[in-house]
This record gives sequence, C-alpha cells and structure tokens, in this order.
Amino acid sequence: MGIFDWFAKSPAPADAATAKSGNDDTKSTEVGGLDFKSAVDAHMKWKIRLDAYINGTSSENLKADVVCRDDQCPLGKWIYGRGGGEFGYSETFFDMKAHHANFHRCAGEILTTAQAGDKERALRLLHHGDYVRASERVKKLLAKLFVLVADGKTAIDAHVKWKERLQDYVAGSGGEDLTVDLVASDDQCSLGIWLAGEGREHYGHLPAFEEVCRIHSQFHTCAGEVLKAAKIGHRQRALDMLEEGDYARASDAVTVALVELFARVGGEARSPTG
Repeated sequence: MGIFDWFAKSPAPADAATAKSGNDDTKSTEVGGLDFKSAVDAHMKWKIRLDAYINGTSSENLKADVVCRDDQCPLGKWIYGRGGGEFGYSETFFDMKAHHANFHRCAGEILTTAQAGDKERALRLLHHGDYVRASERVKKLLAKLFVLVADGKTAIDAHVKWKERLQDYVAGSGGEDLTVDLVASDDQCSLGIWLAGEGREHYGHLPAFEEVCRIHSQFHTCAGEVLKAAKIGHRQRALDMLEEGDYARASDAVTVALVELFARVGGEARSPTG
C-alpha cells in the first residue's frame, strides 16, 4: 500500500491511537530515516493527548514550553537533523517545516489555556480554528514530501545500478544476457519505464522532466557503445569508458537532472487520488 492509499484510508484521530499497520506498510513508507506513516500517526495522536490532558484523563505531565517547540517531537528532530540535511532543498520540506512549527505553537497555546483553567476555550481551540488547519496542513505536506523523496530515491537508485551491471557483464560475472539493442533503448530499464509511465503522468508538465528524458536517452546510447566494445573483445576499453568519457559524463548528467527535477517539483507532487 502506498502512502496516499494509506492516507485515503487513514482512521480518524480518535481511532488512530489503536490502529496498527502491517510490516509491509511500515517498510513502504520509510525514506531518508523517517517512517512517514508512523510520523503521521504520531502527529495525529497529539489531538488525543491534548484532549485527554484538558479533560483530566491523561497521565502525561505535558509542559507548554516544551510542546510549543517544533524540535522536540520525533518529526521535529528529524526535520532539524537528517531530514533537513537531505531534503532541505525542497519547497515542500520548507513548507512542512514552517507548518509543523505553527502546529506546535497552536498546541502550546491550547496547553497554556488548559493549564490556566479555561477548559472550555482549550477544547474550542483544539477542535476548531488554527490548530485544526495546521494539523491538516502538516499531514498533507508530509504526504507530498514522501512522494517527492521516494520517487527521487527510486529513480536515482535504478540509474546508478547500470554501472555495476555493465561492469559485471564486462568482467563475465554478471549472469545477465545483455544485448546492445536492449541496453541502448531508453524505455526498457526501470527508470525508463518510470519516465514513460508514472513519472510522465505526475511530472510530465515540467520542463525539467523533459530534460531528464533527453539526457537519459543519451545515457543509454553511450551505454550501448560500452556494451558493443565489450562484445567485440575490447574489455579494457569498455571498462575505461565506464569511468571516463561520454558514458561517465552522461551518467553524471542523468543524476544531476533527476536531482534538479525533484528539487523543482516542490509542492507539485501527485494528489491522493492520483
């Protein structure tokens, strides 16, 4: 199940505390050191925790000066740590960080109000207004960010594996029966299939996407030349071509173009119904 499928079926906050996900869901939503599904689960539980505190049924000793901070919860620590280091280039990450900070300010205000003895106003703030809007915004932006980083990682990983596959073939240790026609085609590899299908569906309107397609096609032409050299017995030349020259430049260019694409995507990730 993808994260957008999970979002569409996500339980209401009151049920989220007891909802349990299978191992497959957990694995499918972990990218860059963050399990996005678990992060949203934890985020949604804030409403339950605050509601219990306001109604006097909580055993937690919540402190307003801690709750109002956006760097103390697991998601906040990821944002200011590995998340920021790896995905800080993204507008979606920047927006999510800002709305997450606003969410914690709202939560802190609710807690302060409750601790001042104004239970009715605290409950009103919890169920209406800025807190609710901030909470929903964080949830949606986490979904968009997941698509952004998951698609980017998958695409780049699929491309990077080509060098290893060609090296193994040249060395006679790969076990793959590669043909020049297959390798030179830009629509047969995992990245090529993604570009022709899901990638074009979601990002085809971006000029950066067309640039990836163009460079990816050039890369496969160069990869075909490497394999051609290996097949006529020029193994050392083929290995040298993998390290420098047209193939090496084209390979680097694909990676750069992919990073540029996903940096430009920002908030234009696919919708939950996509």
